[in-house]
Amino acid sequence: MNKGSDKPSPSKGRYEEDYFKETYGCDGLIKFGMHWWSVRFYAAVVDHWLRRIKGKRILEVGCGHGFMLGRLEGKYETFGVDISEYAIREATQFAPKSRCFVADIESGLPSELEPSTFDIVVAKYVFEHLQQPLPAMQRLAKLLRPRGILFFSVPNTESRGARLKGKTWYAHKDPTHRSLLPPDRWLQMVGQAGLSLVKEFSDGYWDVPYIPWLPLWIQFPIFVGPSALACLTGRDILPARFGENILVIAERPSVVSRK
Repeated sequence: MNKGSDKPSPSKGRYEEDYFKETYGCDGLIKFGMHWWSVRFYAAVVDHWLRRIKGKRILEVGCGHGFMLGRLEGKYETFGVDISEYAIREATQFAPKSRCFVADIESGLPSELEPSTFDIVVAKYVFEHLQQPLPAMQRLAKLLRPRGILFFSVPNTESRGARLKGKTWYAHKDPTHRSLLPPDRWLQMVGQAGLSLVKEFSDGYWDVPYIPWLPLWIQFPIFVGPSALACLTGRDILPARFGENILVIAERPSVVSRK
């Protein structure tokens, strides 16, 4: 069930400066802040998989200000897409060597992004914003070269955090979330997009506090500790479903069906 399908479609203007401030608590990166660690972690995972498949071309969909691209550009050929004109303007500052475009992946992609040319496409916290995520996933899959990787993350609606926090869970706070779906539905879409599941992992429990009566200094090592370890190592080590989001590595087959 698409739990948010009754919400009005967000306009491009919705993803402007106020959105980023409300979502991340700032319009930028605060060193050692949660978003700063997240950017480092995702960039490290992307770097790991690109080295593994000997790739060099990256497309980040929903690239925002280009923080992750900025960490990877120079070493790789980096591209970004975002629905927000404001974010793409900011990306010229934080990822000046990347080629970034304003586009809505639900309706299409820029002609500069040619099919079968990317080694990895990253969609961090993107699909849950879409009314119809499957066609968008299929569109992105076509951009991958054979054996290329789609790396995406979406909220884990079956997480312990979601159960403990209920309506105050982080994914329910963003009014632009339109597809909060069960994890198995996302994995089903991977196959429907013509991709093969390679790995599913998580980002841990970072949305503290989870237990109102338990002091934060106790909750941090219990819940945030595993996430901190993953961020410090930059590896996809946390078990599937053990966290607020599911993170998926999917591969385009080496022989693509013409059906």
